[in-house]
Amino acid sequence: MEITLEIKRDDAFSILETLRSIKGVKIKNIDQLKENYLKDLSNAYHETELAEKGKLKLKRFEDLVDEI
Repeated sequence: MEITLEIKRDDAFSILETLRSIKGVKIKNIDQLKENYLKDLSNAYHETELAEKGKLKLKRFEDLVDEI
């Protein structure tokens, strides 16, 4: 049986590690997920640094809400 789960990003790795430890459960692409998460986190941190230095202009909250 194959099951797909949607898990909040904050909890994903701890839940996946717990599932991985259960006999008979196979997790696909967990290493790729970790790599993507770390890349996203690194990019967000870099963008924050650029914004603080005034080298990157961030969108206003209202503009982000209008996009939704």
